[in-house]
Amino acid sequence: MKLKKVHKLISGKGRLSEIIRFGLVGGFSSLLQYAIYLVFVDIVELAPEVSTIVSYVISFVFNFILSHYFTFQTKPNALKGVGFALSHLINMGMQTGLVAIFSRLIGDSFALLPAMAICIPCNYLMVRFALTNRRFETKKRKNYHAE
Repeated sequence: MKLKKVHKLISGKGRLSEIIRFGLVGGFSSLLQYAIYLVFVDIVELAPEVSTIVSYVISFVFNFILSHYFTFQTKPNALKGVGFALSHLINMGMQTGLVAIFSRLIGDSFALLPAMAICIPCNYLMVRFALTNRRFETKKRKNYHAE
């Protein structure tokens, strides 16, 4: 019985359901990013700033697909893709700058965590705007055929 309620909450059309789906997709993308980040920082021994960018780009691809089809239940188009990419470029820049600060305060391995805590809510607002705002819809072209 509880499983049905959880399913209904996740699959609903309301804002709460959307935020829950965003959290699930974001959580998956963040875990993926953090795992990749750790590989590059601790094993490959890249600088934390470079590792942030590499891990972000890889998780971005998964996030893009899941955000469209699962979180916001929209169809991708070029305008939405540009808006999504711009929101993530801003987010990646914020994360990279914050990682540079936090790596000096709490160490390289944990620097990404507080950066994500700050950037994720900002990213939700930017991505939601890019994927759901009418300005990013493509206009349907009317087909004028001579009959």
